Amino acid sequence: MRFLKFLAAALVVALGFSSCNPKDKHDHSADIVGTWTCLTENYAEALIINADGTAVSYGVENGEYWENVSGTVVTEGDNITMTFEDNDNLTGHFDIIPGQAFSLFEDSGERYTYQYCENDLADEIVGMWVCNDGPQNIEDEIIIRTYNNDGKVTTTGIYTEGDNANPILDSEANCKVIGDLVFKEFPKNIADIIGVTHNAERLIYTPNATALGDFMTFFFYLPVGDSYVESHSSYLRIKQHLELPGQKYDYIKTFVTNVKGLDKDIDVMGYTFNFAKMDGVILDKMLKTVLFAVEFPSADTIRYSCHYNEFDMEMDAPIAVDGNKMTVKMSLRNAAYKDVDLYTFQDQDNTQMHMYMHSTAFINFFGNMQVAFMSELGQLDMNDAAAVNTEIEEHLKKQQTAGVSAGKTGGDDAGNGNDPLFVEAGKFIIEKEKASIGMLQRWFKIGFNRAARIMDQLAEAGVVGEEQGTKPREILMSQEQFEQYIEEYL
Repeated sequence: MRFLKFLAAALVVALGFSSCNPKDKHDHSADIVGTWTCLTENYAEALIINADGTAVSYGVENGEYWENVSGTVVTEGDNITMTFEDNDNLTGHFDIIPGQAFSLFEDSGERYTYQYCENDLADEIVGMWVCNDGPQNIEDEIIIRTYNNDGKVTTTGIYTEGDNANPILDSEANCKVIGDLVFKEFPKNIADIIGVTHNAERLIYTPNATALGDFMTFFFYLPVGDSYVESHSSYLRIKQHLELPGQKYDYIKTFVTNVKGLDKDIDVMGYTFNFAKMDGVILDKMLKTVLFAVEFPSADTIRYSCHYNEFDMEMDAPIAVDGNKMTVKMSLRNAAYKDVDLYTFQDQDNTQMHMYMHSTAFINFFGNMQVAFMSELGQLDMNDAAAVNTEIEEHLKKQQTAGVSAGKTGGDDAGNGNDPLFVEAGKFIIEKEKASIGMLQRWFKIGFNRAARIMDQLAEAGVVGEEQGTKPREILMSQEQFEQYIEEYL
C-alpha cells in the first residue's frame, strides 16, 4: 500500500515540522489517535487509529483499491511501527503536530504526510450537488452528482466544445467516504478506457458558504499523458424536493446530453431534429423562438408561456411530483396529449430551475405544444381525440415529406456564399414586416438548420437586426434598399 514516494515539503514547512530528534522520548500514542488522510498523484489512504493501538486502512494506489485492512500502530518516542494483516508493514520515525498533521519517514528515505480529519463527511456528502466549475474550466460545463445513503453516487453532466454541447458522463458508481476522502469505483466501461478501477478525492465542506447554501470542493489528480495535474471542482448543494408554488422561471438555455436515438430526421412543430445527431446549440435557438417561461401557480400545476406562428399563448397542465421527478399529466386534459416525465432541480435560493428529459419525453413535450398551437389556430377540434390524432399524423407526414424533399433538392450555396433562397427569403420577410426562423421554415418548407443559416446571412447583409431573445428580429431594409443591395453585391 505504501510504496509511493511522496515529498510534501510545502506542507512540512507550513505546519512547522522539525527534523527528527532521536532523543525525543515523548509518548505520542494519544496524539496519533484519530482519522488521518493522505492524497497524492497515484496514492491515497485514510487511516483510522484507535486509542488501543488498533488501526484500519482504506486506500487506492495506481487505481487499485483496498478497504478495511486491519492492523496495529505502535509509537515509541519519535519512532513508529505499523503492522497490517496484508503484510504491508512500515517502520520509521515521524514528526507530528497533534490535531493537524504528521509526517512519516521510512528508513529507506520515503516520506508520507497525513492530515488530521476532525469530522467524517460521510453524512454531509449525502444529497444532490451541482457544479459549473468543473475540471475542464469551461463556462457552460455542468456536472450533477447525487450521493445516496447506500454508498452509491450517480453522475451526469455536459460541457460545450466550440458550438456543440456534448455528453461527458452518465453513470452510477460505488463510493466510500472515510474522513475527508471519498473513494469512488469507476463503472466498468469507463474503467476499461482509463485503465484504473478507482480514484480518490479530498473533500472540503463549507456549510452555508453563501446565501445559495452549502459548498463542497473536491480535490483530485487528473492523468495527463505520463504525469498528473492537480485539479478541483466546487459543488453547490441543491434541493432534492421541489418547492414550486408561486415560482416563475424565464427560459435561459438548453443543453443536450446522453444523445440516443435513430439516425432519422423527425419534424416537430415545423422543426427538424435527428436524435442521433442532436445539437444543443440548434435546439437552444429553436426554443428561444418558442418558449418564454414556465411558472407554477400551485403545487400541482405548471404553466408554459409560449410564442408560435405569431401567436402568444399560455398553457396550464397538471403535474405530479415525486422528489425530483415531475410528470406533466397532459393526458388528464385531453386524450390526444401525452404525459411527459421530467427530472428537475432548483437552486437553494430558487433563482434557477433545471429540467432534464429523455428523447421520448422530448417528442411528447413538443407534440403536446404542437397540438395546443394547432387548436389555437383553429386547425384541430380538441373535443375529438381520434380526429386530433389522425390530423396530427397527417400533419407530421406532410412535414416530414416536405422536409425530406427540401433536403434533397436544396441547401447548396448560390455561388456567392449565400443560400439559394437568400433573395426570396429577404423579400418575403420585408413584405411581411416580420423576421423569424420559424416563418422561413413554414413558408419555404425547410429545416431549422437551413432557416437559421439564411437568417444569419440576412443579418450579415444588414437586412435584419440581431437576435432579441424570443422577439422577432427588426427589419432594417425596405424592398427598394434590398433590390439595390442585390444589384450591387449579388
